[in-house]
Formats: sequence, C-alpha cells, structure tokens
Amino acid sequence: MTDAVPQDPNAAAQKAALLDPSRPILVRQAHLVTLDDTLGDLEGDVLVKDGRIAAVGRELACDGAVVIDGTDKVVIPGFVNSHVHLWQTLIKGCAGDYSFGDYLHYILGAVGKYYEPEDVRVATQLGAIEQVDAGVTTVYDWAHIMNSPDHADAAIDGLQQSGVRAVFGHGTPGDDVGRWYYQSRERHPDDIVRIRKSRLSSNDALVTLGMSIRGPDFAGMEVNRADIELARSLGIMASMHLAVGMYGDYSPDTRTLAKAGLLGPDINLTHCNRLLDDEIALALDLGASISVTPEVEMQMGHGLPVTGRVQAAGGRITLGTDVVCSVSADMFSQMRFAVQAQRMLANAKAHEGGAMLDHLPIGARDALISATLQGAKALGLDHRIGSITPGKDADLTILSWAHERSSPLVNPVQAAVFHASVANVHTVMVAGRVRKFAHAAMQAEAGSIRRAAEMGHRVMAAAGIILPASLAA
Repeated sequence: MTDAVPQDPNAAAQKAALLDPSRPILVRQAHLVTLDDTLGDLEGDVLVKDGRIAAVGRELACDGAVVIDGTDKVVIPGFVNSHVHLWQTLIKGCAGDYSFGDYLHYILGAVGKYYEPEDVRVATQLGAIEQVDAGVTTVYDWAHIMNSPDHADAAIDGLQQSGVRAVFGHGTPGDDVGRWYYQSRERHPDDIVRIRKSRLSSNDALVTLGMSIRGPDFAGMEVNRADIELARSLGIMASMHLAVGMYGDYSPDTRTLAKAGLLGPDINLTHCNRLLDDEIALALDLGASISVTPEVEMQMGHGLPVTGRVQAAGGRITLGTDVVCSVSADMFSQMRFAVQAQRMLANAKAHEGGAMLDHLPIGARDALISATLQGAKALGLDHRIGSITPGKDADLTILSWAHERSSPLVNPVQAAVFHASVANVHTVMVAGRVRKFAHAAMQAEAGSIRRAAEMGHRVMAAAGIILPASLAA
C-alpha cells in the first residue's frame, strides 16, 4: 500500500519541525468534518496551539506555524476505540478461526498464564502504536491480563510510551479462567487501589484509569455490586461484557443491576447482543453507554450486533475492535461492519414482508459519530475530545486522497467511512503532538516488532497452540 502513496520531498523537513512541541500547527484548506453542531462541515483550516484546537475557520494565519497542506485531505476527530485488548497484540493471527469457546479455552484459559510483565509492556505499546497508525487517538484498553502488580505497571508503561490517549481498563488476572470467570465469586484485584493512589491518580493525564469488570455473564451479582462500588469509590468508570452468546437469561441480571443503582453514565456495557429491547432502553435511560464490536461478535457467536436496536431506543453505539488476535485492528473495518450488518438485517426484515427498503436505517455520519464523539462520551472525555471544536485537545486524524486509487474525493464523510483504510491515514495528532505524518509513524519500532514476534511464538508454544511449520522453528 505504501508504494501507492506519493512521497512529499518536503516531508522530512516538516517532520523535524513538527517534532518541536512549541511550534503551532496550521492545517490549511482541508475538508473539515468537525462533528461540532455549530461549525458543521466546511472547507477550511485548523490551528493547533499548545496541544489544543485554537481556531477553526477559513484563511487562518499564525506566525511561525508549521503548515500541513490540506489539499485532497479530510480532517476528522481522532477515532476512539472503546473496547480493545491490546495485550493480545503479541499473538495476532492465531484466533481468526476461533469460536468463543476456543477463545475462552486457548486465550483466556491458556496463553495468558505465560505472559511475563515485559510481554505485556511490549504488546501494549506496539498495539497502541498500531492503533495510532490507523487513526485512533484514544483507546479503552480492556486489560484482563493483570497477573501481578508488575503486569499492571508494565501495561501502563506500554500505554504511556506509545503516545496514545488511553483509559487503562484494569482487569482481572489472565492466568486462571476457572477462578475468574464462570460465575466467579472472586472480587476485583485490590491492586487497582494502589494504581489509583500512585500511577494514575489524575483524571486529566493522557493515560487515565478505568476498571474492567466481568459483569453478570461471568461473575456473581454480589461480586458485580462490590466491583462497581469499588470503581465508584475510586472515582473511575467501569466497563463490563454483557449478554454475550448463550450464557443464560440476562433479564433478571440487567434489571437487578438497574434496581440496585449499578447502571449509570460511569458504566459501559459491551456487546449486549441478547438483551431485550426494553433492557437496552432501560440501560440507556440510566445513562450507560453500549459498545459494539461487530466483527468479533459475528465471528464468535455473541449474537446480532445491537446497533439498530440501540438507535431505535434513542441511543447511539460506540465501536471497538476487541480481540485483536482474531480480527481487524482498525476502526474503518468496524464502522463498515456495523453499518452493513444493520442494513442487512433491515433489508432482510423488509424482504420477509415482501417489500424493499426506501431508506437505509443507518448512514455514514452515524458510523463516524459512533467511532469518534460517541466513544469520547462513553469514556467521559467528550469535554476534551471527540469533535473538532476550539478549546478541545487536538486529537485529529487527517486522511489523504492524494493518490489515484482513492480519487476523486466527492463526499468526505462517505469517503472516510466506506472507502478509507489505514493507507489513507496521513497524519495523526494526540493532544497536539504529531504521532504520524506523511503516512509514516514518528517513532520506528522495527526491532520491537521482531522481538514481539518472538515473544508471541514463545507464549503460544507454551500454551500448546500449534504454529505453522515455518514459524515453529
């Protein structure tokens, strides 16, 4: 793909200038999809100063600014990946044919116990860099590999070293699936208290703390109550998997959570495939967010994605990539899966009645909002990110159509959702710091990638996962 991208002879000089955090940055004459209701979409400029969006408009000027030419480019808010397991980056490609049972057995039940802290750090750092490369500026890292305090510290190190904005979702250990899942009576590891008091005490840092709990699918109700109360006592959000596949009758659990006051704006529910419509409405009415990871859900038998049912209840989903060892690690894929799966369901329902749809139920802009602003809201960060709004942090993704395979650029929103890929990601800024420019990462990780591959082969071999003969040696 990189061969098709034209090389800018001025890119090296610009890159050097962009590494200076004191220099303002002016993106000039681009297609701006701001997702700000006041500004709307426009052809114009974005000025970044001191890590924030200083101005959005036309013919902006700023002495000493580094100028990025916006010709044939679309600027969108950085993607927010609301549910991803970055620790699985080491073992990418091993689970593409796994059922959910296979995943529980081999990944949560076997591989995790062989991860050393350094494995977690490398996987998390490289996984986060891969996210940034794909235009993601914020992740919720659902880290259920907390085998020890050292593993937790290593994951935090990896996030901080990558330059991504992140909510570190401290989870359970990954070394004993029988103990921590299957109606577990084990409460969340109390090491999270240490982390909150020391490493991630601020809610204003680039990496902040969240709590990844198992939810009623995998732990008893008293455990869930205790876990949510712990998260609230620490002043952090909590995320849980809910209503995944054929794991029982969820109606009593969901209503029990609501009746006990355990659902609210600080709670993120992931998947929710088997919730009833009134349960989805109940969760949304209480302010909980719902994350959909459509590619994994369709692969592993979670059930039909709830995109349309959430929309019918007056809400909007967030999107995540989820299990990066089995599916796409980019948000372009997830937007398309979410949109087209819902359109397929709506078309099938119309066909059952002997009709054709006059209008599609979900559009490109809906998908883009789910992948950006709605994700920011779910993580409690929409006051800082999620739209191109003056005063917000400059978390921006610039997509380029300056090569023949993607031209012409007719509709910026539809182009971003239906026609873009990682190859179109030209520039990525996180809090005003340029992490990718001219289609190239600002930090080289070739050596780490080779090391990560060796680590991945080691843990898979130890877990009894058969490697291809060309890699097993």
